[in-house]
Amino acid sequence: MSALSKWVESVVLRAVGPEKFGRLEYRLKPSRRASWGGPMNGQAGRLRICRDIMSALSPTAIVETGTFRGTTTEFFAQFTVPVYSVEAEPRFHYFAACRFGESSRVHLTLGDSRSFLSRLAADPTVPKHNVFFYLDAHWNADLPLAQEITTIFANWQQAVIMVDDFAVPGDSYAYDDYGPGAALNAEYLDRLNRTDMHRFYPSLRAAEESGAKRGCIVLCNDTHVRERLAGLSSLRLGDTQS
Repeated sequence: MSALSKWVESVVLRAVGPEKFGRLEYRLKPSRRASWGGPMNGQAGRLRICRDIMSALSPTAIVETGTFRGTTTEFFAQFTVPVYSVEAEPRFHYFAACRFGESSRVHLTLGDSRSFLSRLAADPTVPKHNVFFYLDAHWNADLPLAQEITTIFANWQQAVIMVDDFAVPGDSYAYDDYGPGAALNAEYLDRLNRTDMHRFYPSLRAAEESGAKRGCIVLCNDTHVRERLAGLSSLRLGDTQS
């Protein structure tokens, strides 16, 4: 997008507000429905990991933080279980709301991911066993990840967590780094002091991955789930602490 186009969009956004802008954007810019090159940043290897996890564990629900425009949310919706997704930016939330307006399976929320997870934890209608979490709500130095992980493992049994934009040790996958203490890497997880948290990384090298080549990590704190994940060829086991 050119600088002029960005300026025009910013003017329109301020004039009509984020809700109307998001809805207009969905209708007038259909190419943006495949943002980041498709689901999971357009990464075939990452999609395989997700499909392998779904096949091996048959989760009862999927929870996503960071809906953005709903491209990955749409991928999750194919697995015929409830999908709960939260987005902090009104513009993107309303874009996604147009996308899933007819869906009874996808439940969208506008708000902060930490309070969203706390509300889900207190909601008796939301499954609390064998749920898959996809965490992608990190956009700046106010990282919600540590609190997200803590809330999930405190309230869900046999949960599996995948974190987008995470550093993969010994490989060149891209990851988010917002400065000292705010990089998404093994050291960040070490500060949680959880010896029960098992870590898995993509077995596929970044050079062989497609799309944006962003790193990820898969986490669990249940020994049965660990054994099932260890049997997937798309994942390799990492250290409990770096």
